[in-house]
Amino acid sequence: MGGRALAHLRLGISFYAGWGAPAATRRYPECRVRAAKGRSTDLLRSLLAAYGGEATEGVGAVEEINYRCAAITVAGTGERIFFKEFPREHWLHGVESGLRCSRADRAWRAAHLLPRLGVLTPRALGTVRTQTVEGAAVEYLATEWLDGAVPFPERLRAAGEAAGTRAAMLREMAREMRGWHELGIYLRDVVKNVLVREEESGRSYWLTDLDSLHPYRWVTRKRVLRVMRQLRHWAGPVSREEAHAICEAYLRQSEGPVACSMMEALLAPD
Repeated sequence: MGGRALAHLRLGISFYAGWGAPAATRRYPECRVRAAKGRSTDLLRSLLAAYGGEATEGVGAVEEINYRCAAITVAGTGERIFFKEFPREHWLHGVESGLRCSRADRAWRAAHLLPRLGVLTPRALGTVRTQTVEGAAVEYLATEWLDGAVPFPERLRAAGEAAGTRAAMLREMAREMRGWHELGIYLRDVVKNVLVREEESGRSYWLTDLDSLHPYRWVTRKRVLRVMRQLRHWAGPVSREEAHAICEAYLRQSEGPVACSMMEALLAPD
């Protein structure tokens, strides 16, 4: 087994075994909480109550971000926390929960694993498992709020054609994807799950929504083309020059059968 294949195998084992994600757990009458090292289980319980619409001491504003996601402010410190709901509406989810591989579990593990690989992702603060009024199981994940970050498609649209920013961002995104794939990190909907933050040293790219992340997965030609079609969909029409730049950034070359297929995927109409 080659060095890269062995590294990918170790990555997959550590992910599915749940290694490297230390936590304190506590059961309350209405929920079970898992908090990251240094975080309070009581705070996670309060976030759940605030998300559900209850007036909760120590928790301030609750701002809905989109469907089943909110930004919750901690009253005492002003810290903002991203709180995401993972509904579990299928009998198989109970099996996943028993095996500790539910969507919330996967996102929790990935948030601890990726920083060790040098991949940027918001830090996980904890998870909460409870039930709805109707008795359906539901889970939540809390992560740090990334100030100044916006989704990649939104930032790309804002760039327009100004000073070549759009072309530069497409090249940067392609390089980031190549790096993730070389590590064995594959995310099915990678483009819309990337946050971009402008910093003094340049733009940084952060992976989010990690419940669909697949470590130790070979990135086949089919999967590469899937990602390129996503990039074209979210970027809008891609010029031939931009398509060449993306191929060179991802493949380190613009010739060959894979490059031709990528060009076709990037230039094809929706």
